[in-house]
Amino acid sequence: MILLASACLENLFSSDEEEEEEQNQELVGVWYRFALTRGGLSYGLPAYVELRDDSTGTVRSIENPEQEEPDSDTFKWLIEGETFTVNDENDNLIWSGSFTLTNDNKGVHFAYTSEGHLIEEEYVKYTGEKNPQLIGTWVMVDLQVGGEEPLILEKVVFTQSGGTDYYIDDLEDIDGEITTEHLNVTYFSWTTTGNYLLVFDDTEELPFVMGYTLNDDQFNGYSYTDDGKREDFILVKETESIDQNGVGNWQLASMKINGMTNPIPGIQITLNLANDETGVWTISYLGGGSESFTFSWKTNSGYVFIYRTEMPLIAWVQKYEITGDTLVLETDTEYYESYGWVNVEYTFTRSQ
Repeated sequence: MILLASACLENLFSSDEEEEEEQNQELVGVWYRFALTRGGLSYGLPAYVELRDDSTGTVRSIENPEQEEPDSDTFKWLIEGETFTVNDENDNLIWSGSFTLTNDNKGVHFAYTSEGHLIEEEYVKYTGEKNPQLIGTWVMVDLQVGGEEPLILEKVVFTQSGGTDYYIDDLEDIDGEITTEHLNVTYFSWTTTGNYLLVFDDTEELPFVMGYTLNDDQFNGYSYTDDGKREDFILVKETESIDQNGVGNWQLASMKINGMTNPIPGIQITLNLANDETGVWTISYLGGGSESFTFSWKTNSGYVFIYRTEMPLIAWVQKYEITGDTLVLETDTEYYESYGWVNVEYTFTRSQ
C-alpha cells in the first residue's frame, strides 16, 4: 500500500509538471493585444509581446490614447498552476495574476490587479495564417462606434500577398461634391488567427486587431477604439453578379427623409438598371430640362453597390428590397443643403 501510494503521488506531481510545461510551450511565441480592460471599459490599445522559451520576454505597447510612441521593455515570466507572474530583470515583481488560454491555445486572457484596479488583457497569437475565405473585395455596409453611425465610404481588398483599403471618412465635413480627391488609399499586410484578423499597416508599428465572424458573404467585425468605445461593422463581399429582378426601368413613387414622407413636386426621377451592370439615374424637371448620372452596379446580400463614373474606386451602398414591381432603396446621403446628411428611403415602381 505504501509503494502504491508513493507511485500515485509521483504520477500526480508528474502530471502537474507536464501540464505546466505544456502550457509554457503554448505561451511561447509572439502575441498581439486585442483589448485592454480597466474601469469597466475596453480599449483597443495595441501591444506586442514576445514570450521566449528561456522565460524572458519583450513588450512594446501603447497604454493611453495620448501616447505617440510605444513603450518598450524586457521582463521575466513564469507560470505556477493558473498564475502568471511577470518580473523585471532584477526579479522585482511587476504583476502577478491569472491567465486562461482559449481552447485552440491561440488566445490568452490575463487578469491582475494594479494600483488597486482590476486589469484584464486579451492577446491573440501570431500564426502567419490567412483565412482563404477573406480573399476578395469587401464593401462596408454598416458601421457603429459607441452607438453612433459615422458616415464613411470604404472598400477593402484582400489578396494572398497583401491588401488595399480605399476609404473616405468624415463625409459630413466635406463641402461640395465628394470626388476621388477625398479618397484615401492604404496598403497593408494581414494574417488571421482563429476568429481574429490582424492588419499590419506600414505606417504603424503595431497591428490593428479585430474579432470577426463570417456568414457566407458577410463579414461581421468588432474592435475597440483607443478611447474605450466598441466598434461594430459589416462588410459584404463584392461579387460579379447582379440581382436580375432589379433589371429594368423604375420610376420614383415616393420618398422619405428620416422616416417622414417628403413631397417631390416639380421633378420626376427615373432609374434604369441594365443587364450589363450599368445604370442611369435621371432627374427630369417639369418646367423643362433634365440631368443624368451614370454608374455601374452590383448586388449581394440585400445591398446594391453603386460605383459612380466619376468615382469608380469606391461604392455608395444602398439597402434594397424588391417585392413584385416595387423597389425600395435606403441610404444615408446628402439631400439638399437645408437637410444635410440624412437617411433617405426611395420607393420606385417598375415602368414599361
